[in-house]
Amino acid sequence: MTDIAVRADQQLDLATGSDQAIERLAEWARVADAAYGIATKLCGTTFAPQAYRGKPEEGCAAILAGAELGFGPMASLRAFDSIQGTPAPKAITLRAVVQSRGHDLEVIEADNKHAIVEGRRKGSDRWQRLEWTIERATTAGYVAKNPKWKTDPTAMLVARATSEMARWLDSAAIMGMPYSAEELYDEPAAVRPKLTRVTAAEILGAPVEQPPAEEVEPFTVDQALGEIEAADTQTRLDEIKAVCRDHGIRDQQVLDAWAARSAKLAEAA
Repeated sequence: MTDIAVRADQQLDLATGSDQAIERLAEWARVADAAYGIATKLCGTTFAPQAYRGKPEEGCAAILAGAELGFGPMASLRAFDSIQGTPAPKAITLRAVVQSRGHDLEVIEADNKHAIVEGRRKGSDRWQRLEWTIERATTAGYVAKNPKWKTDPTAMLVARATSEMARWLDSAAIMGMPYSAEELYDEPAAVRPKLTRVTAAEILGAPVEQPPAEEVEPFTVDQALGEIEAADTQTRLDEIKAVCRDHGIRDQQVLDAWAARSAKLAEAA
């Protein structure tokens, strides 16, 4: 075989691989479009978890993430929390995935001071033990950031230990998802990403009729004050701040309005 023939074969292999990749991407896009249709219907009902109601884009992301792990649409919505617009698996979800792959994961002890879990890979005789303590969580700063560490420390310790053990046992089985929802709640809130739905037609290059631009309702300082008063977690406060920034409302405007309201209440009293 000549060098020219070898190079021709290599180019043919590259072209074939590229075509297959495009076909896989197009198929994924069609699946994503179908998932969005399902999410649109589910997220408009009371059957959907509160975090996904009225948010079909986030529901679609959860359904797609769950589908890669073998979950159906409803199970996916229950298995993932929406954190800053990103689906994150719950600790119990990671546990279910590794157990479905034949691994063993058991909670040995759990109270408000510590949690111990043990795990064993499929086909192995060696058990691994992992412990999470309230001292470790306090040192890491999680207790101060997340109020759930004070209201339900046992559940948080079990979730932390379970998530970490799941990664020890089979990180490939959980598709490289680095953190559980419980772990992400302990981290500082990031700016909420802007989610844009992409259809199969857009990926394939077909002409797409652009829908009319949606009118965005204004978000006022008074609305911000009402939302802040109703907020029950630091995460919710961070979300409200992000909304204020998106609408050009500065922190000082909110503080001034809060002071003015307080002054009126004081005068009325």
